[in-house]
Amino acid sequence: MNDVRMADKTTGSEASQFASSVNLVRVEVGNALDQASVQLDAYADSSSAENLRAFLEEIQQVRGIFKMIDFRAGERLCEELAETGRSVINQPATQGILSSFTQAIVYLKRYIDFVVDGDVVAPSLLLPTINQVRKQRQEKPLPEAYFFLVNLRPKITAPVADSAASKIPYHRARQLYQLGLIGLIREQGRRGPLQVMLRTVNRLEKASRGGPSWVFWHVAVAAFESLAQDSFEMTKQRLSLLGLLDRQVRRIQESKGAALNEKMPDWLLKELLYLVSLAEPSTDDILAVQLEFHLGSTFREAQLQATRARLHGPDQSAFQSLLEALEDEIQSIKDQIDLIERTDASQENLDELIESIKRIADTLGIVNLQSASEQAMALAEHIVASSPVSLPQKMAGIADQVIAIEQEIRSLGHHDLKTATLVDPVSLSEARIAVISESMTALTLVKRATSAYLDSNGDKMHIKNVGKTLVDVAGGLLFLDKEPVHAILMELNQFITKRVLDGQTRPSDAQMEAFADAITGVEYFLDSLIGHSASADEAIKLAQESLSHLRG
Repeated sequence: MNDVRMADKTTGSEASQFASSVNLVRVEVGNALDQASVQLDAYADSSSAENLRAFLEEIQQVRGIFKMIDFRAGERLCEELAETGRSVINQPATQGILSSFTQAIVYLKRYIDFVVDGDVVAPSLLLPTINQVRKQRQEKPLPEAYFFLVNLRPKITAPVADSAASKIPYHRARQLYQLGLIGLIREQGRRGPLQVMLRTVNRLEKASRGGPSWVFWHVAVAAFESLAQDSFEMTKQRLSLLGLLDRQVRRIQESKGAALNEKMPDWLLKELLYLVSLAEPSTDDILAVQLEFHLGSTFREAQLQATRARLHGPDQSAFQSLLEALEDEIQSIKDQIDLIERTDASQENLDELIESIKRIADTLGIVNLQSASEQAMALAEHIVASSPVSLPQKMAGIADQVIAIEQEIRSLGHHDLKTATLVDPVSLSEARIAVISESMTALTLVKRATSAYLDSNGDKMHIKNVGKTLVDVAGGLLFLDKEPVHAILMELNQFITKRVLDGQTRPSDAQMEAFADAITGVEYFLDSLIGHSASADEAIKLAQESLSHLRG
């Protein structure tokens, strides 16, 4: 087994070979992990160093097996458990240690089950658990691309330098990036924040052409386009990565662009490449980077997200046991109802029936079937309020309600404890949502037209319809009762019509970039109207500041 398999770049034959290797040692590993669990439970009760040593001995045995089959992620997790265990060998058991160690054992067992069942599982799925164990001894977390192997120096034909592109307003570029980063930190959506951040990264990519940092910013563009795909999760680790990238943007701003002539950190480039490797090739930039760096396509973010949910979700055997217990309880209730219908209902019979229904209600509440839980509890209360004499005549109706509850339990099995979430726009009417959506689409087209105008050295054909589009969007803003933003769009229309289309001299690239920045600010503001972005006021301030560069 080679390292490529464990680098999130697996071929079908390698995955099959690895699954076969894991299957051969599955029983031995399972027994060792079970013994480790027993010793961990004893350590939790006694805080005995002997129990912890016995736990670590089992973990070392598992580590040796993982090393033999080249299961690098599992081996690393065992190493972290051993190192952390040794660091607390003479200390009382803490909740943090017990929780992280227990999670490690559970996730290792599930991971192995996934592999044996033929699932293609990325080693990066174990990184959160590895980092949780490392956290117990105050170690820094391992990066998301830790197990990812890639050649960082492929032969790539770089574009020629553009002296005009390097003359950009670095302060405003970082302002855009920080505006987006704040939106992501506040957890109010991804589209708007990522769009303004991508605006900065695109600008830095153009400014870096011909220099040593171009490849880095070329990959960064593809990474942001990847994160914008619907399947990508904005995890804390990825948010932290974007925060670290802000340090590079700050260096460029503070050096007034001189830092673009410096080589960027390899580890940061590797992290960005890992994101691109998980993306669908939906844009030219993503596809180009995937081809240039020979990034495999075995793992996609959608697959990782699904497997991550299964790894963190309830154990399948425990889930099946729960279903079986519920079905047994329902059958018992049916038998009790049948008995009461055929004989006189004693108080003991009724108490037993009521207790059984309440147990069902409590269990359904735990697994988030709230409606069925309330229905069962209401049924139990109805029986409590009924007299034993009248109950036999009511049993048919009670039986119908029990059958309805049984159907809910069966639906639990079909949905595998997953629930669908319906999003109600609440205060937004369908017309308002449509206006916002169409306006954002129109502004995206305006930005593309502006880029085409710049790339074509000022061919006005690319922007002949931009003014009309801006007026249309401005009308939509009046409908939304956003007059200040309407005024911004109308002033942008005047600039594009009088200064660009009808003007005798071509506006500078810096003015056109300021125009695009203002459009980006309005786009971000629109995204905030449907609750998907934060910092709407800052976005409008950015648009107004950009306007100031167009006046005069």
